[in-house]
Amino acid sequence: MLTWMTAQSIVVIAVLVFGAVYLLAAIILAATAFAVRRGLDRVFQGASPGTLAPISVTFALLVGFVAADVWPTFDRARSALGMEAARLHEAMVVADTLPEGVRSTLRRRVQQHIDSIVAREWPAMVSRTQSLKDAPSELHAALGELLSINLNDDGQRLARARAVAAIEDALDARRQRILLSQDTLGGIKAFVLFLLTGLVMVTIAIVHIERERRGLQILTVAIFATAAAACMLAILVYDRPFGGGGSSLSPERLIEVRPD
Repeated sequence: MLTWMTAQSIVVIAVLVFGAVYLLAAIILAATAFAVRRGLDRVFQGASPGTLAPISVTFALLVGFVAADVWPTFDRARSALGMEAARLHEAMVVADTLPEGVRSTLRRRVQQHIDSIVAREWPAMVSRTQSLKDAPSELHAALGELLSINLNDDGQRLARARAVAAIEDALDARRQRILLSQDTLGGIKAFVLFLLTGLVMVTIAIVHIERERRGLQILTVAIFATAAAACMLAILVYDRPFGGGGSSLSPERLIEVRPD
């Protein structure tokens, strides 16, 4: 369910998150209203507002820890994608000083590699099925071809060394990209976050359960529900950097450096 949700657009994720939190808030408010009509409000009138502090702090800490995991992961994924594109472009630029046959072969290999990423790897990353076992054969072939040629010119040997280093960096960035595509918030963390949201709203509703404070109860629960849903939305839209939904990344940077 969580994987499906994070694969949707930001608007759909927002509707689902806010809808779920507001529905939970409505159920809690309806339950307390029913308790008041039944005369059970006297049971909860001794509840102290101080009970809100520990559970609210727990909720805030959980949001902070989850966000500190999700947002840096998204930044690392963006950096890995940018690094991969930059190093592939660098390999083609420095290869311009190599013999024509080597240069054209390298450009063809890079072109085929990027085409393979767009057509095969990216959809596999969206579904979290891409594995490091699937080797990028085109880049490996390009490395072998660069290392096998005999060069007498010092400038060309230096250009080859830089092209090889750039391709190796691109391969390392690809490995990071694939590993980061497997990261996700996880159902347990999402469930605990939603559970704590409900517990805080229950506590707020109990603290303001008196009949004459009904308006304040509704307003306070609504404010917290909105804040909690906004926090969840800010986490979920960045949960899967290559998930195809939310604020996920696209292969556009690689397409930009693809040789024609």
